[in-house]
Amino acid sequence: MQSSRSGRWWLFLPYYAVGGLVLGLADATLGRAVGQFGMRPGLATAASVNLILPALAVGLALARPRLAMAWLGALVMILAFTLGLAGAHPRANGWEIGPLMRAIPPVLVMAGLGYAVLGSLAVLVAREARA
Repeated sequence: MQSSRSGRWWLFLPYYAVGGLVLGLADATLGRAVGQFGMRPGLATAASVNLILPALAVGLALARPRLAMAWLGALVMILAFTLGLAGAHPRANGWEIGPLMRAIPPVLVMAGLGYAVLGSLAVLVAREARA
């Protein structure tokens, strides 16, 4: 019999995907909202990448403290965010997978790695607090 901590861990993965996808799809709308206040629309993307997504990664890692989940969740979250951005800002070449994968900026790859590290630290803190 599986314990509740090890069983069905993968059911938590959609939270990472939905968070990344929603923020990616909302990017254009958030950018317009920020622009109305006289700020550059790119600040909305910066806030998503540097504040909201890391907070989501830490929060989800604390809710389900597993290192594998933190790393897999960070990967899923950044891929979903990229897909959301592609939907919010469509390109002329459409949804071809090759150009879409080449369009992922290196800063998003590094951000995803950062989310995994932050999630891992949150997992270690949560485990230490429960011990």
